[in-house]
Amino acid sequence: MALSSLDLAAIAGYFVILLWIGVRVMRQAHEGEESESFLAADRDMDLVQTTASTAATDLGGGFSIAMGGLGFTLGISGSWLIAISGLSVLIVSFLLVPKVKRWSDRVQGLTTGDLFEARFDSRTGTIAAVVIGLSWFAFVGGQVIAGGKLLQVTMSLDLTLAIVLSGSVILAYTAMGGLKAVIYTDVFQMIVLMVGIIFLLVPIGLYKVGGWSAMSAHFAASPATESMIDWQAVSAKQLFGWFFSVFPVWFISIAAMQRIVAARDERTAQRAFMFTGVPIEWPIFAIGSTLVGMFARMLMPDLQDPELATPMMILYLLPPGIAGIVIAAYIAAVMSSADSCLIGPVSIFTNDIYRKKLKPTATDADLIRVARICTLVMGVMAIAIAYLIPNVLDLILYAYTFGAAGLFFPMLGLLFWRRTTATGAFWSIIAGGLSAVLWTLAGEPWGFSASYLGWTVGLPSLVIVSLLTPHSEEEDLELFRG
Repeated sequence: MALSSLDLAAIAGYFVILLWIGVRVMRQAHEGEESESFLAADRDMDLVQTTASTAATDLGGGFSIAMGGLGFTLGISGSWLIAISGLSVLIVSFLLVPKVKRWSDRVQGLTTGDLFEARFDSRTGTIAAVVIGLSWFAFVGGQVIAGGKLLQVTMSLDLTLAIVLSGSVILAYTAMGGLKAVIYTDVFQMIVLMVGIIFLLVPIGLYKVGGWSAMSAHFAASPATESMIDWQAVSAKQLFGWFFSVFPVWFISIAAMQRIVAARDERTAQRAFMFTGVPIEWPIFAIGSTLVGMFARMLMPDLQDPELATPMMILYLLPPGIAGIVIAAYIAAVMSSADSCLIGPVSIFTNDIYRKKLKPTATDADLIRVARICTLVMGVMAIAIAYLIPNVLDLILYAYTFGAAGLFFPMLGLLFWRRTTATGAFWSIIAGGLSAVLWTLAGEPWGFSASYLGWTVGLPSLVIVSLLTPHSEEEDLELFRG
């Protein structure tokens, strides 16, 4: 099932538009304020921009591929995964977003490192910045390779060429326009993806299979597939596992932090996260993307890789030209997570390492030059590591495990427990993260997740050390009260 020449032209045109956005954003940046545009999107993104970018970053990476696969293998109950993500975003919109946005606007804060340094001290801020930067850097190469594989499957390209093509587009518009370009491209990608998959592919798919009743009868006719139409087919254990995997990430996510910083004001940021959770993630995308996987199970039951269900349905059901645009948006949705994973570590290096540690007297021109060089260097390194040196990739992924396990409870302490001390937060990061990495190296005995172990070590470390140590002079206990 090959793309037509019209589809190929649509894909080429789509990527040209992404590059044009990067060029336009770069040219529009005001002299002396380029770094603010590059790293914080001028702190002036409206509700549509902030919402679309938040949703695209979350749905683009794993979910856009995974949900078609879950629909193919689990059926409609697989939609609860994104329902849990939507619930998590909704909770974060009340617990995290208002506090962080008020702080960010008041002191022009940029990164997680800035936040930890402001509440605790320089040492804790630095380790938080390094850990979170390495954690998200681990995803860049994998996301680019995922986009390359989609290009390989849909366009019959050599994998190396596909990876170089998708990676070059990401690096180009991110290096030119930074976070502002990333957000603008996210808006474009989200619109095309939602229209193509939810408003075109789902109705056409339902028509093709004869409607919900015909699909239900088809799956109910066989004991092997009758659970496909059962909303309760997923166990409570699986649901809790999904929740504890997804919910903490929103508290330490670079992408979430950057969208909060970039939003025009507190109300815009909070509403953007609320709308991302409901209705975008649930019910629109959760049910729609799951249904696409179910269509593939009915129309292509012998499909070898369930995670290719959505792109194969796009090729099978949509007319030429439209299919090319939606395939491009689907690939770009994966890329939208890659660019967010990249711009986060770039911001951390530029702001927390270069500006604070290496050159405190850096001018705006220095910062923007370093940020662009860092974008290119980090991007190429991440792709090369993921593609050529999988063992090194494993080491980098340990950094993500360290970050996810080490930073969650210190972040909760920062936000909600005034008795948290800088010493307690610092050693909670070390103890929680290190225990999770060691557990991973041991092969996660008894099937107990490394992140869960990190939390069981990190929480008591935070509480006990904080109760045993005084607040330092650097700490700001009134951080969220100004």
